[in-house]
Amino acid sequence: MKNKHLVFLFVATIVVGLLIRKAPWRQVSFFQTDLIAVDTAAATQISIFVPGRSELLIERTEAGWAATQDMHSVVVPPEQINAMLAGLAHVRSIRIVKTGRPDTLGLSDSSGIQIAVFRDKINLENFGIGYEIMENGRPATYIQLHAHEGNYLVEGHLAGIFRKEITDFRLRTVARFDPADVSMVTFQWRTDSVPTGLTLEKNDSTGQWRLPDTPAAGIANDTLQNWMQLLLRLNDSPFADAFDESNEKETFRSKITLRLQNADSLVFRSFYAKPPEMPEEITLLKAGKLPVYVVHSSQNPLNYFAPPDTTLIRSIFFPGLRFATGRQKSVDKRNEN
Repeated sequence: MKNKHLVFLFVATIVVGLLIRKAPWRQVSFFQTDLIAVDTAAATQISIFVPGRSELLIERTEAGWAATQDMHSVVVPPEQINAMLAGLAHVRSIRIVKTGRPDTLGLSDSSGIQIAVFRDKINLENFGIGYEIMENGRPATYIQLHAHEGNYLVEGHLAGIFRKEITDFRLRTVARFDPADVSMVTFQWRTDSVPTGLTLEKNDSTGQWRLPDTPAAGIANDTLQNWMQLLLRLNDSPFADAFDESNEKETFRSKITLRLQNADSLVFRSFYAKPPEMPEEITLLKAGKLPVYVVHSSQNPLNYFAPPDTTLIRSIFFPGLRFATGRQKSVDKRNEN
């Protein structure tokens, strides 16, 4: 009996040992090590090359991080740069990937994302990012360390963090506000080079909109509420990168100011960016890319937008005369009675 027990224990020990060696968690633990551990507090530049795009350079400034690409610069939102820095601080390997076909891992010149991290002019890290996969139910990414051309599978999805272009850092929201919080609307527009204006104030007791200090009946609240909803439809418009900001004075057409109850006033401006006569130095190709109208708001001051719906623009920025006319008709009708 003792010999049988000894044989059984010997076989069981071998089986358990083999199971432990084959266990996925043991493999992960065995191969885990920090492949990349950048001192992100010292990093001053992150260079990103995505195939088919020009370099995206992200630099630390006194005011935060800024991104530059194709001669355009924008502020990088904290949540996005923090995700990048976290990714650079701890890149832990799962296993080495031995292959003579790095293109199958997404690490070829036509598909891989190239990352270089600098402290001033000193290169702190240089690596490529390939395909993202799931490994044992966990997110993972193929990377290549350029220092020794080693290919690895590492923890986490990195491609989504670093596959960026400058538009990813730009807020495509023209403005956000609650129409119910607006207490006064001021229209200013240019007609035959003559400035014209109209101000409407909401009467809290009647709910109607009227000229300030005027007791006469005005415009129904629903009319103004529906019009303000049109302003919110400007969000997600394309950027007007071809617009020349130095021509604001010449191209200005109208301005809308919303006085909000619990926030600063919100200002929208529209510009007619495509006049009938184009300067000779502007080529037909460039002229074809110019928007008809450009919109700017004080809530997103760093960006100009080119909404493609010109009818929407006219309905938003040039209703002042219609509102004034509608109010006058209301007053005249009341006087007739």
